[in-house]
Amino acid sequence: MNRKRWLALVLFLLVLAVAVGLGRLAAPAKGEGRWQEAALFGQGEKVLLLELKGTIPTDKALEDFLSQVRQAREDESVRAVVLYVESPGGGVTETEAVHRALTALAREKPLVASFGTVAASGGYYAATAAREILTPPTALTGSIGVIATLPRVQGLLAKLGLEVEVLKEGRLKDMASGLRPLSPEEKAILQRYLREAYELFVKRVAEGRKMPLEKAYRLSDGRIYSGQQAVALGLADREGYLEDAARRAAELAGLQSFRLVRYIRPKGLFQALLGEESPLGLSSEAEALLKALSQARFRLEYRYLGGGLW
Repeated sequence: MNRKRWLALVLFLLVLAVAVGLGRLAAPAKGEGRWQEAALFGQGEKVLLLELKGTIPTDKALEDFLSQVRQAREDESVRAVVLYVESPGGGVTETEAVHRALTALAREKPLVASFGTVAASGGYYAATAAREILTPPTALTGSIGVIATLPRVQGLLAKLGLEVEVLKEGRLKDMASGLRPLSPEEKAILQRYLREAYELFVKRVAEGRKMPLEKAYRLSDGRIYSGQQAVALGLADREGYLEDAARRAAELAGLQSFRLVRYIRPKGLFQALLGEESPLGLSSEAEALLKALSQARFRLEYRYLGGGLW
């Protein structure tokens, strides 16, 4: 083997070694799969802060949130939990998954919900799993209902000179595709689908707030409430903010003193040095827009749309 080939081989091995080393640096250290803790304030036994911010999580973000709930259940040193909600809601399936996990947690440890600026629709749905709900008087909540949007794209396709031919077996196979208007029969079918999701939401409100089902239905016409109104109507327990909720959770756990902690993801050295910038160089706003556009399809949501369609 001549000198050039030797040099090429050595260079290849060096690149391979660097790649392997960077991969190890990027990977979390020992304890992978477990969330680390960061103290926020106080001293004493642990009260954990879980944060439900933005649209109800999906995919990997949903898995991460559920794993935090699971770790909180399993960790005996976590004596109580505060759920901070700053969310307009999201998909019905994901919202129910979050609620079920939180309900299981609340059976074992005191769980107190604390509202931010907006805790509406699916955000409120998730909070009904808590033993108590605290809300700022000016928070926006309620919006108890279900909604579905269906983009109709046939007009846009016509302007672009595009035609879509659909081949199907099953008379209603292409309903809600957005390629043609819904027939009255299809609207009725989808409306029944919405009704089932709506009734589940009302049931969760009645169960969580320990109110008669009839009252829950009266409050569940989709309107929004201020935090002050929510307390008066029984949709929340009292006015308060995050620190108030943390103190209340500690009280329910019988703690004389407490420290509030949150979970953080373990990072390798490579991640710590370079941060978590988008590999495509996109801003968070652009990524959010692309994600929203990719989800522009028929789907049921417990979502408050007052802040915009997305």
